[in-house]
Amino acid sequence: MNTLGDVSTHLQLVRRMARATGVDLDAAHQRGALADAEWAATVTRCRGCQCTEDCSRWLAEGELAAAGPRPAPQGCENKALFATLSTEQDEWDS
Repeated sequence: MNTLGDVSTHLQLVRRMARATGVDLDAAHQRGALADAEWAATVTRCRGCQCTEDCSRWLAEGELAAAGPRPAPQGCENKALFATLSTEQDEWDS
C-alpha cells in the first residue's frame, strides 16, 4: 500500500499543474465543473502518485521556459481531469 504524500505539497503541485495546463481551478469550482468532492479527490490522487519528482521536474522546466499551456505529462494522475477542464474552460471563454 502506498503512503499518501503531504497535503500542502500536493495541493501546491495540483495548483501548479493546473496553471501549466491553462486550467483555472477557482473558475472551474465556481462554475460547478469541479465539485468539492472532486477537488478533494484531485489532491488525493496527486498525493498517491508515485511520479511526484517527475512532475515537479516537468513543472520546473516549463516554468523556466515560460511555456504556455500544455497537456499534463504522462503519468499525471489528474491528466484526464485537466484536459476536460481545459476544454470546458475554452467553451466558457468563447
